[in-house]
Amino acid sequence: MKKLILISTVLFLTQINFVNGQCIADAGPDVIICGDWYGMDSVQLGGNPTAIGGTPPYTYIWETTWQVGTWIYTASDFLDDTTSANPTVISSGENLIFKLTVIDSKSNICTDSVNVRFSIFGTHLGTCNYVIQHGDSVFLSNFHNVLGGISPVNYLWRPNHGLSDSTSLSFWAKPDSSVAYYLTATDSAGCSATGAPVYFVTVKPVSINDQEIGQLVNLYPNPSTDQITICFNVKKLEIKIIEFYNNKGQVIHRLRTNEETIKLNTTVLSKGLNFYKIYTSEELLGHGKFIVK
Repeated sequence: MKKLILISTVLFLTQINFVNGQCIADAGPDVIICGDWYGMDSVQLGGNPTAIGGTPPYTYIWETTWQVGTWIYTASDFLDDTTSANPTVISSGENLIFKLTVIDSKSNICTDSVNVRFSIFGTHLGTCNYVIQHGDSVFLSNFHNVLGGISPVNYLWRPNHGLSDSTSLSFWAKPDSSVAYYLTATDSAGCSATGAPVYFVTVKPVSINDQEIGQLVNLYPNPSTDQITICFNVKKLEIKIIEFYNNKGQVIHRLRTNEETIKLNTTVLSKGLNFYKIYTSEELLGHGKFIVK
């Protein structure tokens, strides 16, 4: 009987020591918060529960610092309540480490920390407008309205109508009908954002005059060595924009002219196969390819 009482007493004291021992703090798992210029996901820090052991009740203290130039931001700039067991993150910064200090009613102290990263996308409303004839293509390059995210960032253009590569920032488009292309960006954290339409491509039906428009432009010699000549076989055309591309589809030279004949030194072009497109402010006049030796 004495042995049973002794064992029970030891077990009881062991339970008391476990309950009233050193507290354990849990700041929660590391997290990446997705957002944009208008807001971000609602995320709470801390565990479930945020503290165990020791002697309740607990006091919670959340701390961090982030310096930008001469400005120093603290936890109260990012959390709705720095004394809560589970505060909500209310604003973004760079990578932040929040330190959690828990103090129990007997002044026992335990600590933990959590790393918070932010994936913030921004969008703007810039657009580009193109007019092409049915059956023609247009090169859309290096203009997008979704910025930010955690690298690497993957891009996807929609709708995928006549696109040479819907995952690149530079691509050829040959749509059958007028279309507006918009971009969705997804970063390495799985955060994503979709912008407003960027590229507006108007496709004009081919008429008899459109079929003959290629006769308005003549480029020679082809192949060329030192110089090419471009003639516009019509008078009083408005200002023309001429774009030259290499065989990778990259713009290598661009010029504006209202002359009927221009000469261009081939040093500004690529050796081998080159492409050109000639526009007015409203339509495509002609396109073709030539070789520079």
